[in-house]
Amino acid sequence: MGHPKKVLEDAVVKRSKWALAMLFLVDGVGFGTWAAHVPVFKQLLHLENGSLTFVLVSLIIGAIITMPITGQLIEHYGSRRVVRVAAVTYVLMVALLAQASNLLFLILFAGLYGAAKGALDVAVNAQAVTVEKQYGAPIMSFFQGCWSAGGLLGAGAASLMLQRGGTAQSDLSLTAGILVLSSLWAMPLLIGEMEREYPKPRRSTKFLWPDAALLRLAALAFFGLMTEGAIGDWASVYLHSNVGVTLSLAAAGYAAYAIAMAAARFSGDWLAQRFRGKNILHASGLLVAVGMSCALLAPSWWPAVGGLMLTGIGIANIVPVIWGAAGRDTRMGAGPAISTVTTIGYCGFLTGPPVIGSLAVVVGLRPAMAVIALAGIIVAAGPLVFSVESTPRTEEVITV
Repeated sequence: MGHPKKVLEDAVVKRSKWALAMLFLVDGVGFGTWAAHVPVFKQLLHLENGSLTFVLVSLIIGAIITMPITGQLIEHYGSRRVVRVAAVTYVLMVALLAQASNLLFLILFAGLYGAAKGALDVAVNAQAVTVEKQYGAPIMSFFQGCWSAGGLLGAGAASLMLQRGGTAQSDLSLTAGILVLSSLWAMPLLIGEMEREYPKPRRSTKFLWPDAALLRLAALAFFGLMTEGAIGDWASVYLHSNVGVTLSLAAAGYAAYAIAMAAARFSGDWLAQRFRGKNILHASGLLVAVGMSCALLAPSWWPAVGGLMLTGIGIANIVPVIWGAAGRDTRMGAGPAISTVTTIGYCGFLTGPPVIGSLAVVVGLRPAMAVIALAGIIVAAGPLVFSVESTPRTEEVITV
């Protein structure tokens, strides 16, 4: 039998793993529910595409503003405290979205929601690094898988509620109520950083510029998330307009991609125990490039969807590897380092769709989506092309 104190510590860490998994699920469900209701708000408030763009840009700006700030707060107060505040604020903002009665309020509430989501994204990933260190085994991909599953669950539940006569106000309010109960259950079970992670006196809270090694990681995050954002907005459109399938089959094709990505994330920790992070990035980038090429060259639905599923499997573990590596940065600390790669990666996520759309106007959608395959090649080649200093910190962070 193990020492009673050790057994108790292990039980605490295991509970914290499931509590944090619940918060990743909360994050995903909230986002999936919001995304599914964007067309509802568009119809309800009689918005043109240009007006809707202002709403989405407001959300983006809110997230980008709070991500770096959250990193500094984590460094000063620890991830557990920041996660608790961010989770409650996030759920409240989901409820606030339900109250948008005109375009101005929707723009304002979307910005506040984006700010809360950006803060929560950084905070839960920083807490994930803490839990993973104390857990003693790779579990970052498991958490990202919970987020993906939450997104699917939120979108699916929203679809069912809308089919049964639900409204944006009732659906988002109900979702927020469920999420607040889930968050309240999870928050007391989170754990604080170990003393050896924050030796006293704590490191200075003065802002530090990211160094070259961390910026290289952030660049890989940019291209990795660029692929995810582009697929999210254009996969269904491509299947419908270029492959020539019905809208329902196009939606089913995107669902198959999303399910493949979520399933691959749940297997990512098994891979992380057996392969170095840079090798996972090599393979992930190649899968994105090959899968997207197959989808673009396919003449019919089945091979095109097969290519998209392969792309989803490739995308799945890019973020967990990079987020985990950033969390081991000992110069800036986990919070600021994760906020740096998250902010830059999020910019890639948001840049992908308009880049594809702009190119599609000039060369057509099929050639434009080849940018996704190119981004996969960059991710695959990144760890080879980006030379790093031979120091213990950068070897740990970049080569993982």
